[in-house]
Amino acid sequence: MDKIARAFFVLTLSLACAAPGRAGIADSPLPVLQAGAKTLHLYSVPGVIAGAGGIETYFSCTSTDTATMQAGVELFGGPGGAPDNDAAAISLSVAPGATVIFGTGGAAGISISSNLGGLFSKGSARILATSKKLACTAFLADAGNAPPTSMAQLTIIKKTTQKAAN
Repeated sequence: MDKIARAFFVLTLSLACAAPGRAGIADSPLPVLQAGAKTLHLYSVPGVIAGAGGIETYFSCTSTDTATMQAGVELFGGPGGAPDNDAAAISLSVAPGATVIFGTGGAAGISISSNLGGLFSKGSARILATSKKLACTAFLADAGNAPPTSMAQLTIIKKTTQKAAN
């Protein structure tokens, strides 16, 4: 093999082996929530805690659509990378006007519709749906007390874009 061909081969092999890593909410592939329907990444939520110190994260979502949609939440641990849960398996069918609550664990006084699981002290989440017409809020709560003795609202951003506060 001549020098140019060998150099081209080495370069091609190097580029093929240097595939970009998955960085979590920004570029992990979206799961299929419902066969034949496109899954949309509606919101990102930083500051998710799953089971650390008795704190759990809850995502309350209400459909504003006139048709039933499928919705789910994908969790990502602090280091990023692949999702920590199977969003398709825990996704829910949400009727028009209905509200569902996804939670990283059960809580006294909070009735969750779907348990996301997970165990990490810092992470993030993606809220997914088959319709753009889903309104959500996210909060942390002390899972052991009813009503929870401490709660904190989490910031929800559109996909991966956060606007600066005024």
